[in-house]
Amino acid sequence: MGDVLNKGPKSLEALRFIQNSSIEMVRGNHEDKFIRYHQHQKRGGKNPMKLNDLEESIYAGLTPKDMEFLNSLPIFLQHGRLTIVHAGVLPSTNLYNLTKKEAAKVMRVRYLDEEGRFVSLDEVDIREHFYWSELYDGRYGFIVYGHQPFLNPRVDRFCFGIDTGAVYGNKLTAVVFKGLEYRFVDVKSPAYAKSERGWEITDL
Repeated sequence: MGDVLNKGPKSLEALRFIQNSSIEMVRGNHEDKFIRYHQHQKRGGKNPMKLNDLEESIYAGLTPKDMEFLNSLPIFLQHGRLTIVHAGVLPSTNLYNLTKKEAAKVMRVRYLDEEGRFVSLDEVDIREHFYWSELYDGRYGFIVYGHQPFLNPRVDRFCFGIDTGAVYGNKLTAVVFKGLEYRFVDVKSPAYAKSERGWEITDL
């Protein structure tokens, strides 16, 4: 579900494992950042995007094959009535006709206002805003997404959020479907914590 890069100590190894294993993957906002940075680099001149030290080391290790793979990543995947996105959808989202701006929201959305509009993370007030999955009406079938780390998988009527903060020392979670049945499978990952992270009420 995206965000393989810059989410742990072995970003490039994880990316190449996915490529070599022919694993399907959607584009996350972290992959999107490297793609956009690379596009600016190719144009020449001063790059308006900035990378931190870790991101620069990852970028320096990306091969042309890696970049080709990143550019090929779709914004969403569908298998029957199952849809996979990185972050989520808005009430106004049309997955089959995404503009660049709308695609960016599919890779970044967390909260919406009472009219279903995107709320940037620095403007979120959990007393007023809704997590996007609370408003999702099931029009793209059942959605599985990542992006927002939760202490445990988030279960809503039409979607599961299964980012459970492996990079923060919590656990890595998958959801396994068999017909209409499902189960969560997780592996604890305290050894992979890159830093302490305080869990918030919105993560519970």
